[in-house]
Amino acid sequence: MKPSPSNTHLWHLKEAVEADVPPILEQLAGHMGSKARARFQDKMERYVRKPDRQLIVAVQKNMILGLVCVIEKMDPPSGLECDNPKILQSFAASAQLLVHPDFRRQGIGKSLHQRSLKWAQSRGCKGHWLVTHRMADWYKKHFNYMFISRFLTKGTQKIALMKQFTDDPPESI
Repeated sequence: MKPSPSNTHLWHLKEAVEADVPPILEQLAGHMGSKARARFQDKMERYVRKPDRQLIVAVQKNMILGLVCVIEKMDPPSGLECDNPKILQSFAASAQLLVHPDFRRQGIGKSLHQRSLKWAQSRGCKGHWLVTHRMADWYKKHFNYMFISRFLTKGTQKIALMKQFTDDPPESI
């Protein structure tokens, strides 16, 4: 069943459980080919099972409108150029933020990301980092992320960003 944008004000956020994986696949992975869908399913299953990560979903009734995957520690991608990549070892990372196209620009992505930041802070992480190829300006504008590096992976130009949780001057990156 495809989500309907008619009652968008009724959505809420929750921590996903294994029973949420099939609806996530049905409602958010319909555009994916079989290999990409299998990788996506494996990722969703890992995020609901492992204690060092969390899958947070935006739900409207029984429909999944969006999700964010956050992990306590993640190795920086190859090709990332920065002076001090070890700083990222004390930061949590988002591995994916996805909102169904019919529900974008309604605050769902922002709410999902804010929840992932709260999760990271509750785990004692010093900050948060992520990689994006289209949304760098959105993260800078809404969440005060700082640029780390631009790099190429699998033929796609990507940008790594970071955010420290303290008001201390940023450590060298």
